[in-house]
Parts: sequence; C-alpha cells; structure tokens
Amino acid sequence: AAAVAIPLRWHELLIAITLLGLLMAALFGGLRLGARAWDRSEERLDQSARLQAVQNFLRDRLAQAYPLYADDESGRLRLGFEGDGAEVRFVTLMPEYLGTGFAELVLAVEERPDAKDLVVRWRHFELAPLEEAEPQIKVLLEDIEALEIAYFGALARGEPAMWHEQWLEGSALPQLVRLRVLFFEDDRRYWPDLIVRPMT
Repeated sequence: AAAVAIPLRWHELLIAITLLGLLMAALFGGLRLGARAWDRSEERLDQSARLQAVQNFLRDRLAQAYPLYADDESGRLRLGFEGDGAEVRFVTLMPEYLGTGFAELVLAVEERPDAKDLVVRWRHFELAPLEEAEPQIKVLLEDIEALEIAYFGALARGEPAMWHEQWLEGSALPQLVRLRVLFFEDDRRYWPDLIVRPMT
C-alpha cells in the first residue's frame, strides 16, 4: 500500500537513476577494456620497434664484416670470422655511438638461471690487444628460446656453395648469414628470418 502511494514521477526518477547507473557502469567497463587494449597495443608496438632496432643493428654489423686474416698459434693465416649454429664471431666496423673503428664482435646467447638472453659482446682493436681488452656487453633481447645461425657459401675453393651450420676455418667470408631468433610459444614477439650479405 505504501508503494502505491508513491507519486508516478518518483518511479520515473528511480528508473532514470537505475538506467544512468547501468550506463555509467557499462561506460567505465568499456573505458577499462579500451585502456587495457591500448596498453597491449603500445606494448606490441614497443616490442616491434625493439625487434626492428635489433635487426637493423645486426644487419649493419654483418654487412660491414671485414675479412681480417691473422696468424694463429701454428703460424698460418686464419680468417677472423667463425661461427656455429648458436654463436658467431667476426670483425666489423662499429657505429659512432659505440665507438667508431674496427672491433671483434660476438653474437651469442647468454643463459640465466631461468631464461636466455640474446647478447652482443665487442672489443675494439685500438684500445689494447684483444686478449687484454675487456669486452663490452649489451643485452639485445631478453627471454628468448634459442638462436639459430646458418652460413651460405663455399668453405673452400672448388666446393659448391650451400648452407652450413658452422663456418670454421673458411677461406673467405660467407656469402650470406641467416639469423633466426626463436621465442616461446606464449610469446607474441615475431622475428622474421634476417638474411644478410656481407658487403666485402
């Protein structure tokens, strides 16, 4: 009986307030969803930019690999470029922001207790003899699954050019170097195969 005594306009006001509350709840829910989607998009853009920067750096360094020959312990000339499926060492020109000039650069995977990182180490020739110079190190990518490197070319004169898992004691630089970084299944980062031709 008390409910019947409420004027009609109060019913309309209650309905309007209820609808407004539902509308605001939906609006804020949409804003939260949009904010999360925006954050995910920004994160993916940051990851894509990071991957692109790493690929550009490695492409430039490999493209400027220098066929340096030096005497080894046995007194014979040895090419300063060697690598296997998980690590490559070569001589290259470094960019200005890392100190210009020739350096010995190593691209490899460094293992942590719970993860692996893609790292680059380098030592400049001008600072000290390589065996005495302290290498500098930079982490390029964190939390990768594996690094796969392949080399295309002929290891010796007269041999056919083909893809190799190792480039050891080669007589010249490989014609092509392919870098493949693998991520875990739940990692959304994508690394297209990087294939570089040393300019020299």
